[in-house]
Amino acid sequence: MIRHVLAALLLALPAVAPAAAQNASPTLTELRARGELRCVVNGSLPGFSAPDAGGVMRGIDADFCRAVAAATLGDAGKVRFATAATVAEALGTLEGGSADIVARNATRLYAREAGRGLASAGTLYHDGMGFMVPEASAVTLPADLAGRRICISAAGGAATREALDFTIGTATIVEAPDGAAMVRALEAGQCDAAAADASQLMVRRVSDLARPAGFRVLPTVVTREPLGPFVRAGDAAWRSIVFWTLQAMLEAEELEAGSDNLLQAVQRNEPALWRLLGVEPGIGAALGLSEEWALQVIRQVGNYGEVFDRNLGAGSPFRLDRGLNDNWNRGGLHYPMPLR
Repeated sequence: MIRHVLAALLLALPAVAPAAAQNASPTLTELRARGELRCVVNGSLPGFSAPDAGGVMRGIDADFCRAVAAATLGDAGKVRFATAATVAEALGTLEGGSADIVARNATRLYAREAGRGLASAGTLYHDGMGFMVPEASAVTLPADLAGRRICISAAGGAATREALDFTIGTATIVEAPDGAAMVRALEAGQCDAAAADASQLMVRRVSDLARPAGFRVLPTVVTREPLGPFVRAGDAAWRSIVFWTLQAMLEAEELEAGSDNLLQAVQRNEPALWRLLGVEPGIGAALGLSEEWALQVIRQVGNYGEVFDRNLGAGSPFRLDRGLNDNWNRGGLHYPMPLR
């Protein structure tokens, strides 16, 4: 009963005051003094990060930054968003100290960590390079595109060309300045297919084409693109905060605890759930956070499934299937690390 009363009191709080940090990271100390989290996003890819009609940044990447703000500042609204046209620009801003986190549909790569002042902090979205073709096209497999014209975005650069060369062989590459221009070039008949991350193609098919039904994304992907947040290297405690924020969102979904049922969920006799929500202490002090930091993430932003659904899934215009981004117990690749 005491636990239930405590849980109800926690749920009634509008926000959580940061705990006195035992092992606070320099980044955490600075952002608390500043009163906001500085997050670099794409800013032009709906579903991941793009402003809505009111100018509010929306998308799964934007919401992840809100989750980190809820965990560290107790307020998901305390995020200052900046945009970057390329991943290289975003990571350069982070390395230069002008950002606390990059959440910009950026692939976790050896070259982005080894020998650089950067560290990845988990996989937010499992992706891979795919292809979009006209609905009437006879193409069913990437190999069918050999000798054809393929539109790519300049941001894809050498990595996209290398993947195409290995997968398809000879092809005529038509480079567009950005992702939106790439799919519009396909729509205009300037190429036979567009190649990019499959998620980008599925989103831009809806957001950027006049006739989405006239195009389809092939089911086959030809690369592995684990997309996730980056932080500066050298602050292991900050990397842990960002990493465990993502794990808490995944764990909450697995435990069926969401923003709309927290009060009911916490009354279940489940130690893992009590620990996650801070009813039982144990996951706050080591990170320099209050014990209910994960509760605030779930209450203010939601679990991973909620965030996916409203930005990319059934609750969005894009209606993407979870696929690889489902939990492991439903056939996906997301496997939350135990918070114990």
